Amino acid sequence: MSRRLVLGLALVAIAFCIVADASAQVAKRFGGFSVVCDDSLHCAATVQAVNPDKASVFVLSRAPESRARWAASISTLGVLADRDRPVALSVDNGVDITLRPVSDYAPFVNPSDYYIVSPTALDRLMLQVQRGHMLRFSFIDIAGAPHSDRFPLDGLAPALNEIDRQQGRIPGDRRAGPPVGLPEAPDVDVAAHLVAAGVPPRLLELHLASAACETPDAADIADTKPLIGALSETATLYALPCFRSAEGIASRLYLIESGEIGGMTPLLFAGFSDRLGWYGVDVLFDVAYDPQSRRLEGRGADDHGCPFRGRWTFADTAFRLDALSAGTACGAGATDWKDVYPPR
Repeated sequence: MSRRLVLGLALVAIAFCIVADASAQVAKRFGGFSVVCDDSLHCAATVQAVNPDKASVFVLSRAPESRARWAASISTLGVLADRDRPVALSVDNGVDITLRPVSDYAPFVNPSDYYIVSPTALDRLMLQVQRGHMLRFSFIDIAGAPHSDRFPLDGLAPALNEIDRQQGRIPGDRRAGPPVGLPEAPDVDVAAHLVAAGVPPRLLELHLASAACETPDAADIADTKPLIGALSETATLYALPCFRSAEGIASRLYLIESGEIGGMTPLLFAGFSDRLGWYGVDVLFDVAYDPQSRRLEGRGADDHGCPFRGRWTFADTAFRLDALSAGTACGAGATDWKDVYPPR
């Protein structure tokens, strides 16, 4: 590993240490910014987002070499941005600087560290942040949710001047460039990341908007975990516990699409009873999903307790009904089953 790479990685680590412990003795505060330099005089000025639910960080860093330029990056510590989508920067709600994937911005070292690599965008950004008061970073995360992180710029000028002083550089050199010597970030297993991340807050809000569903900490369902599974490279299934009845735990199911169109969709499934014929249901009991085969199983009942059980497979953009059986008796107790689909 090259010396430059080692130092570059060290710089990234230092920036994160500042966020974790702004009171460290090596850090100096200038308004909202913290400045720290390592023993080799690789220096970083960092500021955290003011969003109450975010820990994102805007970083301007520079190596000590006389020709080194400022590198600009944003680390989304709470969520991962969808690296296949454009992102946008703006200062004081001015005209956006739109950054395209790969050509204008890219993740280095860690999947959540996004560096600006476009010289034109860097020149424009450096000019604007020195004159502005608030930097906004807008992006779509890998679950398809929009975000807008805001970074206060007060203290930026003295922070950069302090780095000039510590590095012995001519004051006011604000030339910027893409990162040098840093490795590209590894690819992200989006499906695994979404499963590990749990239920997105915006989905929980939609789920609880239904009067029929209890809160996740309700005594009847508190011990039941949501089911989360990958449907495709861009789609994820969420089955959230809704209520408990004599039939068991009822779950509402949702699809979150993070592709080009994106969206969050409650799912409906076909049920059948001799009383009603075919009808739609928005909850299923005993939900099971196999991400390898993309097969979903569950059961339900109409409002008279006439049960059905079904099996579906996710195909392209929706669940396809594979098989459905209906109970020959309604209400509690054992029942015989008859195949409804495919017809025999």
